[in-house]
Amino acid sequence: MQVRFGFPSILSGKSRASGLKLGGSLFLGLALAGCHGTDWSHNYQDSFETPAKTSMSYIPDAVAKAFVEPKNNEPSTPVAYQRPATPSYDDRPLDENIGASIELANYMAALRAVGLVPWITGPGPITVFAIPNEAMEKLSSRWPGGLMAPAMRGQLTHILGYTIVSGHWDEKTIRKTIARRHGQGIGLKTLYGDILSVHVEPQTGAILLNNPAGQTTRLWGHSFPQSNGVLYFTQDALIPVSR
Repeated sequence: MQVRFGFPSILSGKSRASGLKLGGSLFLGLALAGCHGTDWSHNYQDSFETPAKTSMSYIPDAVAKAFVEPKNNEPSTPVAYQRPATPSYDDRPLDENIGASIELANYMAALRAVGLVPWITGPGPITVFAIPNEAMEKLSSRWPGGLMAPAMRGQLTHILGYTIVSGHWDEKTIRKTIARRHGQGIGLKTLYGDILSVHVEPQTGAILLNNPAGQTTRLWGHSFPQSNGVLYFTQDALIPVSR
């Protein structure tokens, strides 16, 4: 499987091989703690230097499912007021569009908690496979106290790092690359060196993501252009695992 455009690995091979074991998680937390003093200001995308565009897309959100038609045209509850869709602006960076999405509120809060927001603020290109609220909550419930507990910082950082890939991997690029490989999937190197596999389902033509353990998730909607990369919404969370 081909690997393209990987980030420089922060961890040693031994640490990555430990997957989500406690020892590896603690080592990861210590490694990141040493990076918190880095000055990221030189890497931030300057809004005034970004070419302005007028294009945008509406990104997914499950809030609309809560809408209830008011009776007698007299709304009496918050869900009776239909909220507008959330836009993703092509000329804004990943951190701004993700931060503005109510559907990615938990994901953005987690990125902030572990200090990974700087990784999506630079000029890129960066591709993010963001995890929506419901999937984040489902994943968090697998651990006592949830993923946001201080003791889970290492594991949460590793999981979030698995959603961040270097390079501009929009749908067109993914499909074209897989077609050149005669349908064989590709492997994208994520923030901490774990491989995220991407392939096209022959029966439906849908783009699927999977980890080395064979766990699979589908994308929710299409790719959304960002000024410093590409944003995707996944339907579920994938956990990085060792081969």
